Amino acid sequence: MDEKKKKPRMQTFHAEEMILKEGEESDSMYKILSGSVAVFNRYGEKEEHLIGIYSKGRCFGELNVFSNLPCIYTVVAYNDVLVMRVTTDSLEEFIVTNPRNVIDIMHNMAHTIRMMQMNIEFLIDDFSKKEDEDEKKREDVRKKIMQYTNPANYPLANLVQKNMRV
Repeated sequence: MDEKKKKPRMQTFHAEEMILKEGEESDSMYKILSGSVAVFNRYGEKEEHLIGIYSKGRCFGELNVFSNLPCIYTVVAYNDVLVMRVTTDSLEEFIVTNPRNVIDIMHNMAHTIRMMQMNIEFLIDDFSKKEDEDEKKREDVRKKIMQYTNPANYPLANLVQKNMRV
């Protein structure tokens, strides 16, 4: 293997430049050396959600390196940002040269898991509220149906029925 591929490399991105795109495959993770990035779900869509702004020392994209799955979020340079790009091939060198990087990766993965858990809780709450609203609407419809099918609510209908019996 080419020795250059085994070494992490510095890379600069300018404000608003996309670094990772949700749903696309990538073999890279990044450690921010200076500047900041914005992390989004559904970037550019109506349901766009800002996950957070990451700054110096934070890592992102680590799931790409460890899982070989598509990116779970989009990362855009918030301002000019200098990162260390680490590929699957250069991960070992990244860790060996500074074991502290493992802690940084673990902190970021824990943060990502916590954010996902919070999003799941919000979704469950939203579904529960929706179900409660739907149940209330169903109950209102039932009451109206009962109101219209109860002859006691229509005195004229009762009068007509009484006169027809006579």
